[in-house]
Amino acid sequence: MDIKQKAPAGAGTRSVTLTMTHGPRCDVEVPGGHVIVTDEAKERGGDNAGASPLAHLTAALASCQAVQVHKVAKAMRFNHGRVTIQCTTTTDRVPAIDGGDKVMRFIAASLDIAIETDEPSARLDRLAKLSEDACPVGNLFADAGTTPVITWTARPLKG
Repeated sequence: MDIKQKAPAGAGTRSVTLTMTHGPRCDVEVPGGHVIVTDEAKERGGDNAGASPLAHLTAALASCQAVQVHKVAKAMRFNHGRVTIQCTTTTDRVPAIDGGDKVMRFIAASLDIAIETDEPSARLDRLAKLSEDACPVGNLFADAGTTPVITWTARPLKG
């Protein structure tokens, strides 16, 4: 019996269209016909009609890692139940490249991943290593000099 190999994924392109009609609110059309709304809180000049772009990036880090956990666990036939991720990013104002006014930069990121499983710790360690390595958003943070700190906790699998 021949085993069909999955074709390796090549370069991928994603395009979005953003419309901003007033204030900082943005309607971002993304592939699949979805619209993401970003905005700022009222005290920052917005109408609080959506999460801020920085909150969306934090959510992207958490959800990207979750997708990788799902994909790697499936490939490993890793037995698990619920996965929860608490993700925190920290920003601060740092001097601009030209030494001018300070600009906002991400300076830290962390993820606390809890997974219900009855798998041995060695398999959980393997899942963690492979899924962390595969997360493009986590790698984006790392490439920018802010490697996310990731903590894994195994919880009993609920029957």
